[in-house]
Amino acid sequence: MNKIEIQKVPASHGWLWIQHGYRLIMRNPLQAVSLAMTFALGLFMTMLIPLGGILLAILVMPVLMAGYMRVCRALEYSEKVEPRLMIAGFQNRTTQLVSLGGMLLMGILLISFITIKMGGNELSEILRGFQTQQDPKVLIDALMSPESGLRLVLLLGFSLFFLLMLTFQFAPMLIFFNQMSPREAMLVSLQASIRNILPFSVYSLIIQLIAFVASAIPYELGLFILLPLGLTSMYVSYRDIFTTPEQTDEVTKPEGNSPL
Repeated sequence: MNKIEIQKVPASHGWLWIQHGYRLIMRNPLQAVSLAMTFALGLFMTMLIPLGGILLAILVMPVLMAGYMRVCRALEYSEKVEPRLMIAGFQNRTTQLVSLGGMLLMGILLISFITIKMGGNELSEILRGFQTQQDPKVLIDALMSPESGLRLVLLLGFSLFFLLMLTFQFAPMLIFFNQMSPREAMLVSLQASIRNILPFSVYSLIIQLIAFVASAIPYELGLFILLPLGLTSMYVSYRDIFTTPEQTDEVTKPEGNSPL
């Protein structure tokens, strides 16, 4: 495993990650967008598999993520971008990436169990009502009702899920590019995310604003903007925060107005 250092970057880098992610896309827009949609399609098709498709999708998500991060690496270094790069996670570090997916799945199930257990009969009744009506508004109204005693339970569940996402967001890249074990990658990802919570807060706000604007585009075409931008900007944040002694290039380092 390469020795790696975690950098603490300014809050303004949250915006620069998005800028540089866009620049990565513009190096080869056709392949960057089409392969991002391939990533989404792969997850969607996996979810359609009967009896456990959603669970299987969570397991293979890190593998597919590693593939698109390999695409980002090719865009960064002006390599030829080919569809075969999307299967890089199935050719290298596959066991570790699937293990990461398994840990993510176990975390989701554990948080769900804790939340439902603490919510008791009240939460169980609300969830059964949602399953019957399939109306998210009914679920939200019931949970947010002044008479509901579930707000603290939901806050706990959301906080645990948020921490789980922080442990996951860099882990596929740390496993694939830095040869970390799944456990170590999750711990390092969490440490780096907490250390850089300010730029990630800025990044999240801007991405949500872009998502809101993109949602107004008819026929869900905004996804063709949001998905590749979210993936490439996450790669840029990884390259900005993590450095190794032999990493001397500044191709994706969001320093000032340096070109990408």
